[in-house]
Amino acid sequence: MTPETRAHDGDRDPGLQPERTSLAWGRTLLALLVSDLLIWRSWAHSLNRHEGSIEGSTDALGIAAAVAAAATAVIALCVLYRGRALRRGHAAPSPALMRTATLSLLALAAATTVSILLTK
Repeated sequence: MTPETRAHDGDRDPGLQPERTSLAWGRTLLALLVSDLLIWRSWAHSLNRHEGSIEGSTDALGIAAAVAAAATAVIALCVLYRGRALRRGHAAPSPALMRTATLSLLALAAATTVSILLTK
């Protein structure tokens, strides 16, 4: 079968694109985990600095750490779901998956911003 015939038959040869997309989602998750760990580290240092007395910034850092952990967990589930969909041959992600991943990413970005502002 020639490439011209294949294009006319409607067959799609995705090649390595699904694998590259899956790897990109995994690399993104790894970067988000690093961000999450840095937020937890700043919260732990904040607790050690105040030695038992919890101040407002420590509470806010704790909330930011919890939001970051929840957002990272949701994004990890999105990555797993998207990887399975790519292996099944689904080219486009569902709108619900993209909305969930985007909202989780925005929550993680907000937690990271709060963490940066409170640790200065």
